[in-house]
Amino acid sequence: MSPAAPGRRLRLLALALCGAVPPAYGGLALLLGQDANWDLRNYHWYNGYAFVTGRGGLDLLAAQLPSFYNPLIDVPFYLAASVWPARLAGFALGTVQGLNFVALFALAHAVLRLEPPLARVGVAALLAGLGLLGGGTLGLLGTTFYDNTVSVLLFAALALIANRLPLLLSAPWPVAARWAVLAGLLMGSAMGLKQTTMLYGVALCAALLVLPAPWPRRLGLCWWFGLGVLAAVAAWAGWWMLHLWRDFGNPLFPYMNQLFQSPYAALSDYRQQTYLPGSAWEALAFPFLIAADPLRSGEVPWQDFRLPVLAVLLPLTALAACLGRRRPGGGLAHDLVDPAAARYLLVAMALAYGLWLKMFAIYRYLVPVEMLAPLLIVLCLALLPLQRRYRLALAVLVLAGLQATVRPADWGRVPWGERWVTAAPPALADPDRTMVLMAGYWAIAHVLPSFPPQIPFVRVESNFVQPTSTGNATLELIRHRLAGHGGPLHLLCTIPDTPHAARSIEPLGLELDQGGCRPVPNNLGETLNLCPVRRR
Repeated sequence: MSPAAPGRRLRLLALALCGAVPPAYGGLALLLGQDANWDLRNYHWYNGYAFVTGRGGLDLLAAQLPSFYNPLIDVPFYLAASVWPARLAGFALGTVQGLNFVALFALAHAVLRLEPPLARVGVAALLAGLGLLGGGTLGLLGTTFYDNTVSVLLFAALALIANRLPLLLSAPWPVAARWAVLAGLLMGSAMGLKQTTMLYGVALCAALLVLPAPWPRRLGLCWWFGLGVLAAVAAWAGWWMLHLWRDFGNPLFPYMNQLFQSPYAALSDYRQQTYLPGSAWEALAFPFLIAADPLRSGEVPWQDFRLPVLAVLLPLTALAACLGRRRPGGGLAHDLVDPAAARYLLVAMALAYGLWLKMFAIYRYLVPVEMLAPLLIVLCLALLPLQRRYRLALAVLVLAGLQATVRPADWGRVPWGERWVTAAPPALADPDRTMVLMAGYWAIAHVLPSFPPQIPFVRVESNFVQPTSTGNATLELIRHRLAGHGGPLHLLCTIPDTPHAARSIEPLGLELDQGGCRPVPNNLGETLNLCPVRRR
């Protein structure tokens, strides 16, 4: 047998795993059912539709505050699901999300030091597979939240850093800088597509400072990584930020408006603070609090104890490292993992968790850490100063116990239909001169593509502005659109919300004709109401 034959077989095995798992994950998405989450109905479907059809100047606030989000991330799925059968689109989305396995496998394989090589491949594949089976991760499978879609880019950046660590630490600067920039481009692409991943970009950059290299090299790696991040953000989101700056005077509109002071929003940072811990003690206990009551960190229940286990193991690993420095012959065990790569990964994710706790505390944004948790747990246990067999046994027991207790989240699913979104609005007598208003706070924009395309939609009440708001010039834009429209007016809302919607339009000099309301059935939620509106 050729000496290269075993290595070739291992590469083929790795390729086979990376080729088989993503479509299998897509198949699992089909078993879970068709996504009908609130954000899909509110803006993920509409934003893709509005961008593709160029409705930016026709509608106003149709998707509430998320109308101002970068629509690029929503375009591929909208294009696919508006043409393909729903099951095919769901399979494709789940398969793309299954690519997390490939990046996680590459990362785990780079960090582990296991012999024989077959064991290294097998354990890396196992950890990557477990990463796809967490409570939050399974809940996101086949959905349009995209936290588990842009995570592919995040894990690819980590895998590149772990695989090219020797070059980053000791290669000539042109070589090291090239790899740092490439990692930054991957991470920045995730940030440009979904702003909430910024916490991972900051964490990955800052964690480069703990690498075992002279300070000038560490600072240089941060610099080049940061340049890559900025270049990718500019490429994916720069055009949208320029649009927001030109039209609203705030490139992050409406966020951070206390700094930019755009007249079209309140002087607020618009940061959701519902789930933030209320005290230092609550912050310290947060992993255990949300494990006991998941609704403290999200909209739906789930169960996964990876985070509290990491909250115990990470301090133990740090303590072992500190004690080891003071004791001759002590320190962390390095026979199972690469110490530099392990330290970088653990510090990066600890920083990401800290930023998440300060900025959001919404569990869905922490799902990438949940996906990394099996590898992080093994790293922590592998670095403890215990005999090898005890560390391996602990890793097996902990991971098996965690997986056995997982209960997936469910943000809303429906049985599979022929198309992802269908709606049947009633015929309108004069669509060329009709304007449809929207009121209430429910997610209803997904039905808009089913209306005649010439009809403008103006949301007069939303989670961004209300008819009684003050200090928000967007309300004046709404009033201006109403004053300039001379044709028929209708109001779209949910049926239970119709009385509230009728009251909400009264400050605008409008009244609802509830006797003329007609239903708008759709496949993703309750039947909506379309009601005539009169000017008083």
